Amino acid sequence: MTARVSRAIAATATATVLVLVTAFVTASIVAGRDGAAAVPHRLRVAVVGDNYTAGVQNRAVWPTLMAQRTGWEVSNFALPGTGYVADGAGGQAFTYQVDRARAAAPDVILVFGGLEDTGLPETGSVSVGATDAINKIVLGGERALIIGPPWYQAPAPAAVTGVSDAVGEVARAAGAPYLDAAHPPLLTTDLMQADLSWPSDAGQAVLADRIADWIRSMVIR
Repeated sequence: MTARVSRAIAATATATVLVLVTAFVTASIVAGRDGAAAVPHRLRVAVVGDNYTAGVQNRAVWPTLMAQRTGWEVSNFALPGTGYVADGAGGQAFTYQVDRARAAAPDVILVFGGLEDTGLPETGSVSVGATDAINKIVLGGERALIIGPPWYQAPAPAAVTGVSDAVGEVARAAGAPYLDAAHPPLLTTDLMQADLSWPSDAGQAVLADRIADWIRSMVIR
């Protein structure tokens, strides 16, 4: 092999390495733009919530449907009758659900709810409960995504709006994305059960798609 050919091969190899390094650096910059963290192919999502997520006379709930439709690993820790303050059967409020969710080592913990807290005379205790639950996620290193109490028609009752505003304020202060599910309503009356208390099976299916779309917009970008 001549010296001239050797130099040509060395120059080509050097150029190839430079192209690969440049591509890697560019990809890293794009992946980190706007503070978006790198997301595993199989996203692990833990869900905290109330009856909307635990299900009431539903054949399937939205976390299960979302897992089937996206291929994500979704763990459902929701319990009926719970909220940021509402404690269900005891030791079941959202802050305790967050503890159990964190033990599953998810990438994202999504907290959805607040309707069970709408009967309180004021929202101060909701703010305290939301601060506790959301800060556990943020300080623990998981990605926090927060969805407020849902409603199905406009305008939402003042009590629902009050809880939504309180939770939204806490989420934004913690730097957690917040989806207001009451303004506009996340569901409609035709997606609710006959007594309008909880989502029907069709409503659960719609929740699965809409929440998955929102997660993609917040995490996979």
